[in-house]
Amino acid sequence: MKRVDVLVVGAGPAGLSAALAAHGCGLSVLVVDEQPQPGGQIYRNLRGNPLQDPARILGADYVAGQPLLDRFAASGIDHLPRTRVWQIGDGPVAYLSGPPGKPPPGPVAARFVVLAAGAQERPFPLAGWTTPGVMTVGAAQILLKTAGLLPPRDAVLIGGGPLLYQFAWQVCQAGGRLQSIVDARGPVAPARLLRGLPGALRSPVLLHRGLRLLADLRRHGIRRIEGADAIRLLGERQVSGVRFVADGRQQTIETSSVLLHAGLMPDTNFSSALGLEHAWNPDQYAWQVRCNAWRESSRPGFFVVGDGGRIAGAEAAQLSGRIAALEIARQAGRIGERQRDEHAGPLFRQWRRKLAPRLFLDALYPPPRACFSPSDEAIVCRCENVAAEAIRHAARLGGAGPNQIKALTRAGMGACQGRMCACVTAALAAEVSGLHVQDVGMLRGRYPVKPVTLEEIAQSHTRPFVE
Repeated sequence: MKRVDVLVVGAGPAGLSAALAAHGCGLSVLVVDEQPQPGGQIYRNLRGNPLQDPARILGADYVAGQPLLDRFAASGIDHLPRTRVWQIGDGPVAYLSGPPGKPPPGPVAARFVVLAAGAQERPFPLAGWTTPGVMTVGAAQILLKTAGLLPPRDAVLIGGGPLLYQFAWQVCQAGGRLQSIVDARGPVAPARLLRGLPGALRSPVLLHRGLRLLADLRRHGIRRIEGADAIRLLGERQVSGVRFVADGRQQTIETSSVLLHAGLMPDTNFSSALGLEHAWNPDQYAWQVRCNAWRESSRPGFFVVGDGGRIAGAEAAQLSGRIAALEIARQAGRIGERQRDEHAGPLFRQWRRKLAPRLFLDALYPPPRACFSPSDEAIVCRCENVAAEAIRHAARLGGAGPNQIKALTRAGMGACQGRMCACVTAALAAEVSGLHVQDVGMLRGRYPVKPVTLEEIAQSHTRPFVE
């Protein structure tokens, strides 16, 4: 069995920063990540990007990750790409699943575990969203970063949030074309906007960048339709259009490609399976791990960093990773409390500045209504093909929350382990019962958190660690 001081799960900005900081304090570190290259989603394929001018097309935020990746490559830190952690047992001991066709590495024992799972796109269950030709904006952005592929020129973007507009801008910068942006964000509460405005004004560069992005989209002739509701995707074997209500009338757009995005939320599947305490974040409409200031969770020795703990962006994610590493080094006896605090002071100040505009952005882009109350025919659980109507029916029969509804309908029992349906299922249970979604509760995670074969399970408990 391999033994390390720190096991980092995830090689995005937060995980890499935590690994580098812990390594710099003399701790042994192992980074495990599912992707073939480090960088996470924001810095995905930065070293092998096929675009001729990534900085111009994808933006300065993308290429800003190069120094971090260079430091990690030169550090000599143990890194297992294409590898999944599917369970962490007592010890803690982590069990891994290796690349396809290769035997799994043996178990890894660690003194500390850093979860850097990152964010996931919020499920956006529209009627017809399982039709071929429909994908998420995040998936389309992966194709752009890894293969230089652009969406069809008649593509329609539906939803809301900064990533939706950023991707539209990136497509235009790459020479592509989009037919329309259908903004379906939920009702904006003026009081929440005002509450977040002071923090936004502390980041004028961010506000200016957003306004310039919208101006560029107008210059490229991208049509934007606001206030869309009652959205339905048309077509059976292939998406053929989108129908919605806006400006008080029903409208239809013919298209062969629909890209959906309803904002981001922390990926809590692993933290839920570990039994960590979670808290409801009403500003981001999502559950997040309850952590102290040093990003340590309710389970001693387990730290949660980056967007997997709270959606705040790449720069804040790096800072949270460094902050967690300092506390790990203190608990490991590598630095004292005074040294930890001296190094952490500037990091905390920078972290608070990066968090300042989030309240305004969250208020400006509330999730679309369909994320909480989809139409009856919309498929909520894609793995088990469970529609919203069946979930509402189960809630009326006594399904008080996602765990009970899972037993009644199998929603959340598929390969994704509830990633694509748990939050919508909880929202529907709250709708039927008249409770708030935070009172309904969250789906309890179960191992394995990622698909794994029985052979891998058997071998992972007996096989010595092999890199």
